[in-house]
Amino acid sequence: MAILVLLSASMTGCGLVSDADEKLYFGEKRQPVELEYQYVALANELQSIKPCYLIHPRSLRAGAFGSVGSQVSLNRSTCFAWVAEGSGNEKPCDKVRSASTLFLSGADLNAETCRRNARVPGMVSLRLDVPEIVALAGYEEEEIDVYLVSEGRFSGIEAAQRYRRDQPSTYWNEVQMTLLHTEQFFDRIGRLPGFGTAEDQATMNALRWEPRQQRLWTLPEQRTRSVPEIRVPAPSERE
Repeated sequence: MAILVLLSASMTGCGLVSDADEKLYFGEKRQPVELEYQYVALANELQSIKPCYLIHPRSLRAGAFGSVGSQVSLNRSTCFAWVAEGSGNEKPCDKVRSASTLFLSGADLNAETCRRNARVPGMVSLRLDVPEIVALAGYEEEEIDVYLVSEGRFSGIEAAQRYRRDQPSTYWNEVQMTLLHTEQFFDRIGRLPGFGTAEDQATMNALRWEPRQQRLWTLPEQRTRSVPEIRVPAPSERE
């Protein structure tokens, strides 16, 4: 009896006896690749679930030293949760699924937790490799230069090229605050390498772009203050 009590105590909160939505034991889970973490950051930046569908449905992030109930999570569900919590929109929480493995539990990282967090929204900045993302979306640097000049972010092509070469952090920050929030880029998300299913691709392609407020800093060449401006991008014209 004592042995059974000890065994029961040792398994409390264990993934094997977890009440998580998804129980992933042996060959069912998949180690995330770096690009999938980038898709989480992109979804967080855009406050859109579209990039989440590029993540493999069994991509599992694990942290054995986390508290019981929050040791593992499906990367795609984490993506949905970041969007919900950053935007204050509870709807993406419907897609959040908690997960557990044989020894680790992520049962507390579920849809209800997501909804509670979304009721007190607060966006957190995640590291996003903007040059890699726009390149994978099919943008050439010259094309980006032209766009930034057309939006008035740089006075001319030479200025854009100079900032890209000499002050890349400023240049790519401009890209992140402007180009990534356009309808054109939204449509190109489907070009990014995906790890989901054909059904995921179809779901992603059916999503429509919604303009959102953007924080725009003073033009780089005129930067004398640090208070961001607010702008809502206009829908692009379609033929």
